Amino acid sequence: MDKINAEVFLSVVETGNFRKTADLLGYTQAGISYIIGSMEKETGLTLFIREHNGVRLTREGEALIPYMKQLEVWDRQFDQIVGELNGLEKGNLRVQIFDSISVHWIPGIIQRFNHDYPGINIELITEEDSARAEEMVLSGEVDCGFFLTNVSADIDYYPLMEENLLAVVAPDHPLAKLEKFPIKELGKHPYIAMKYDAHTGIGRIFSKRGIVPQIAYSLDNDYAAMAMVNKGLGYTIFPQLLLTYKPCELRCMEFDEPVKRTISVGTASMSTCSKACAKFIEYTREWVEEYKETNRQEA
Repeated sequence: MDKINAEVFLSVVETGNFRKTADLLGYTQAGISYIIGSMEKETGLTLFIREHNGVRLTREGEALIPYMKQLEVWDRQFDQIVGELNGLEKGNLRVQIFDSISVHWIPGIIQRFNHDYPGINIELITEEDSARAEEMVLSGEVDCGFFLTNVSADIDYYPLMEENLLAVVAPDHPLAKLEKFPIKELGKHPYIAMKYDAHTGIGRIFSKRGIVPQIAYSLDNDYAAMAMVNKGLGYTIFPQLLLTYKPCELRCMEFDEPVKRTISVGTASMSTCSKACAKFIEYTREWVEEYKETNRQEA
C-alpha cells in the first residue's frame, strides 16, 4: 500500500479539484491526477468521479475518509519519531492558531524556535472556533493548538494570558467620549459582527445578558471591520491583542463591566506528545512571558 497518499486524498476531498490541490501542495495537476490514479489502481476502487468543473467522492471514497485521516496522523507521527531519533534535527509539527496570535505572537515564537531547531518544519492551521481547535488536537489532526477560555479537561493545556475584550468605535461615535462603554448600550447601536463571534467568546457578551445586537454588517476580515468602524458604520468588539496595531483611527473602550478571555496553549497529552511538540509549547510559554513583561515595562 505504498502508493496510498492520505494527504493528497484528503486535500482533493477538501478542494474538490485536482488543480487547486496541486497549487496547495506544490505538485503539478498531472502529478495529482497520477497519484489519485495510482491509489485507485492499488485499491481496485474508483475513489473520485471526474466532472467538468472538478471531482467528487464516490461512495467507496467517502467510506475511506476516516481511515485516510488516521493514516495521515500516523504518517506525521512516524516523521516525528524519526525526527526525535535524529535529535530533533528533522521532523514536522502541525500547530493550530487563530488570527490575533498569528499576527502578534506566532512570528516571534517561530523565529526563536526555528533558530534552535531549523530542521523542524512547522505547518500552521488557522481555526477560529475554539471547540473545533480542541477536536483537532484530540484527534491528532494537529499536534498542539491555542485555545480560548474554558478548555476541555481531556487536554493538557497551559494558560498564557488573560486579555480584555474591547468595544471599538469611531472617534466621533456618540459613546466615544465616555470613559467606558456601557454594557446596557450594546443593543442600541449598529453593530459590525465578525463571522467567528459565536466561537471566540464575543458572542457570549450578548447572549449572557439576553441582548440582541443590531447587526448592520457581518464580516470575516478584522481590518475591513476596523475600517468600517472608522467610517461610522457601526461599532464592533475585538480582543485587546488584535488591537495592538490599528490601520486607522479608532477609540478602543473597556466595558463598564469588565469582559475578559484567557488564551491557552496545549496538546492532547504532554506525556505522549512528540519532543518537538513539547519543545514548541515550552518555547511558546517562555516567549509569551517575555512579551507580557515587555508590555508591563512599556505601560
